[in-house]
Amino acid sequence: MTAALRYELARIRTIRSTYWLSAIAFVFGIGLSFLAALGASISYATNQPPSAEDAATMGTAITTQFAVFGAPYFVAYILGMLGVFAWGHEYRHGMIRATLTALDSRTRAWIAKYVVVAGWVLLVALMTLVCSALIGWLWLHDDGVPFHVSDLAAIVGRTLLYTLVFTWIATAFTSLIRNQTAALVLMFLWPLALENVVTLILNVVPGLRDHADLTRFLPFTAGTRMISSIDRATSTFGEPLSLVGAVIVFGGLTAILMVASLVLFRSRDA
Repeated sequence: MTAALRYELARIRTIRSTYWLSAIAFVFGIGLSFLAALGASISYATNQPPSAEDAATMGTAITTQFAVFGAPYFVAYILGMLGVFAWGHEYRHGMIRATLTALDSRTRAWIAKYVVVAGWVLLVALMTLVCSALIGWLWLHDDGVPFHVSDLAAIVGRTLLYTLVFTWIATAFTSLIRNQTAALVLMFLWPLALENVVTLILNVVPGLRDHADLTRFLPFTAGTRMISSIDRATSTFGEPLSLVGAVIVFGGLTAILMVASLVLFRSRDA
């Protein structure tokens, strides 16, 4: 297992896209937090201080680039590309044959890929979240916006979990279809377009409106509940889903795809 981990770590460290995507995710995250915190600070100084309700949520909003309000957490989308490239580069450039030749166990090679990608993505995401929170504090702590460590730790943990699951589902899907381009397209198209279209249809078409609440079980819609705190959940699978319910739905699909990925990886030709 150690050899597989070292092999995968060497692979991810020698690909330029790893550093480009990590830098883009970091700069995008802290840049958006900087602009939002700056704008809020100027607004509070020139108009009026934030209300108690706004102040209570502004810290976590700045930290997650407003994903707590239901906005897409784009840092996860950027880092999710690392999961796509983890398999995509192997199959696109024919390097999977070298990997299988160097490692004597396909299972260990598969595990190492997910572990190393997860570790890299979590590290970059954690750095982005911490720096975003620090930037928000520097701009807004004088304006009465609290940055409680307990609240920030909770939202950082939820966001890291979402980012991990998002990355793993992208990794697993790429392994299944073995097509980097298609996986990249679907990684953005599915959560940002397809699920929104389904939600719109169920809310607009008269005969389907009674089933509109079922959209909370769409995987990426459920995934956003891992970060979002707009509405309080009253039950695990109620409307809206609780954190546990979101993890079961989004994480459950991810687990199914990962298992299918492992089974096919062990049985298919390179």
